[in-house]
Amino acid sequence: MLWRDLEPVLVPAQLVFAMLGMGATMTLGDFRGIVKDPRGLGIGLVLQVVCVPLIALAFIHGLGLEKGWAVGLLLVSVVPGGAFSNLLTFLSKGNVALSISITTLTTLGCILTVPLALRFAAGTFLPSDFAFPVARIVREIFGYLLAPLALGMVVRRVAPGRAARFSTWCIRASLALILAISVGSVGSGRIRVIAYGWQPPLVIFLFGVALALLIPQLSRMLGRYDEDTVAIGLEVTVRNVGLGLLLVHFFFPGQEAQGHVLYSGLFYAGVSPFFALPLLFLHRLGRGAVPFRKPHPRPQPASSSASSA
Repeated sequence: MLWRDLEPVLVPAQLVFAMLGMGATMTLGDFRGIVKDPRGLGIGLVLQVVCVPLIALAFIHGLGLEKGWAVGLLLVSVVPGGAFSNLLTFLSKGNVALSISITTLTTLGCILTVPLALRFAAGTFLPSDFAFPVARIVREIFGYLLAPLALGMVVRRVAPGRAARFSTWCIRASLALILAISVGSVGSGRIRVIAYGWQPPLVIFLFGVALALLIPQLSRMLGRYDEDTVAIGLEVTVRNVGLGLLLVHFFFPGQEAQGHVLYSGLFYAGVSPFFALPLLFLHRLGRGAVPFRKPHPRPQPASSSASSA
């Protein structure tokens, strides 16, 4: 069976296993914290929906990118974060509830934000028959994100003694599938790094580096603790490029520029996990979430005082 036949099965399976595994470690109380203090969620949404496209526009206009590369980078910037960022947040010991909340809201919201952003910044190139895949987005949110997460939480509630082991095996299965997907993608030859020379991949790579460096700094400046900064930073750098690829065929049909749009999405999808590694390891190893800055952990609730003698 060809790789292209397997990929549509492996990618959803990886997401389902990841959400099952994370759900088995969580309770509704984790999400109540987001409701009680929604500042992290608000900051994450603003950085994701507003700041990332602005950074892309700075690259586009600052470097004078041609239309295909400009639309490709813009498309990468306006899609929401990918569910893979939730798994990375879990592995980095960040705020998983915040990560999942941002993913869910930005993915639902992209039904409005992506068409608006594209019409504002790339309206000249947007055809009259442009149609956003709303039904597919809703199916994926409930089928690959919310339903397996809820099922994992049910496992923890009805079988608390087995939930940790269940979570471990689900996460291992998810990581094994990620490895298989990565190897298959590389071996399929879907993208040749220097097919258009070194400038396009370098620009896309530097855009990812800018996100990985700037967003955590902004999160810290806005007062977020490290576990929130990790969730927000990973959510921003690991994007749902698959959604963007569904829209490629609307741009420059039959022109070479369409290949530039496709290349931008595929290349960013391939290199974005590397942008996540510094955040992941910094926080997991207890060194904070922002390079070159001291750790800023969330204060732990005061423990009950010892009984007086």
